[in-house]
Amino acid sequence: MAGGVLAGAEAIKHKNIMVLSTNDVVDNELFEKTIQTAKDAESGVIVGKTVETYFPGGYLSVSKGGLITDIVEKPGEGKEPSNLVNIVVHVYNDFPKFLTYLQKTKGKVEGRYERAISDYIKKGKAQIKVLKYDGFWQPIKFPWDILKVMKYFLENQEPKIDRSAEISKQAIIRGDVVIGPNVKVFENAIIHGPVYIGEGSIVANNALVRNSMMGKNCVIGFSTEIARSYLNHDVWTHTNYVGDSIVDSNVSFGSGAVVGNLRFDEENVKTTIKGKREDTGTNKFGVIVGKGARLGINSSTNPGVKIGQDTFVGANVLVEKDIPGGKLVLLDQKLKIVKNQKTTSMEVRGEMKKKLK
Repeated sequence: MAGGVLAGAEAIKHKNIMVLSTNDVVDNELFEKTIQTAKDAESGVIVGKTVETYFPGGYLSVSKGGLITDIVEKPGEGKEPSNLVNIVVHVYNDFPKFLTYLQKTKGKVEGRYERAISDYIKKGKAQIKVLKYDGFWQPIKFPWDILKVMKYFLENQEPKIDRSAEISKQAIIRGDVVIGPNVKVFENAIIHGPVYIGEGSIVANNALVRNSMMGKNCVIGFSTEIARSYLNHDVWTHTNYVGDSIVDSNVSFGSGAVVGNLRFDEENVKTTIKGKREDTGTNKFGVIVGKGARLGINSSTNPGVKIGQDTFVGANVLVEKDIPGGKLVLLDQKLKIVKNQKTTSMEVRGEMKKKLK
């Protein structure tokens, strides 16, 4: 945060500015409301969101008059000064003055921006209003948060099918769907909204796409199902199942590759983040695939695993743990080849066929 604001300050010389975090997704109306609130504030405005459970972010201390008295970054559960989490939609009415405190603040990188705000309030006597916000807020701190943000955008999109899209009369399209320019939807494909399909993508015969978002030039191949998943640009599939997953750009799934997204015991899926097992908060979560990765034919993935950037997974491999980027994963398989002692009978086959109805 501090580095981003300092870098922006070199290019922007305005006195009144708004600072945003691209990791925080909020309702569009909040931005205008924050600007309007700042007009009646002496030093600026910081948005706060009431939370019921601990969130690893900054917390606001607020006076009875609605002014922020302190901001504490990641205080730890049970040590929060309030239940108001700092949402990074901030307006400064005298940004150059705040900047002097940010430039002076030293110490560890994490929390430097928040410490500067605290100094600005305590030493600079800044009077910053809190704007309490009760609308949608989803921070992106973990990979699975992308699916929550995707769901928000899908549910709030305006349905539209571009005139240049080629859609077969035998295809079925239901619900709120956005289909971009030059998209092709083949016979017997089903698109069950809300769905977003980016420019130049193809949905092939017998494919099923539901509650998902995909970028430009994707190929949803024959008999593939994409469910509740986010696909970036240039993702290719063919006779696959991809559920509750996050797939970066330029990824290919070989025929028969399948994503596992549900544990046998149906408990919440966990995944490893920086060596620690984290609960995804859902019992359905598939795979996270990095840019440029390839999954071979008939490969499969366990729920919650991560496949790194430019990693190639060979045919028939079960990915049961995280694979770092830049790896080649092959199955160590031994074949036993002996003489065949039996033959087939067309007469028996013919009798079997007669019983078919």
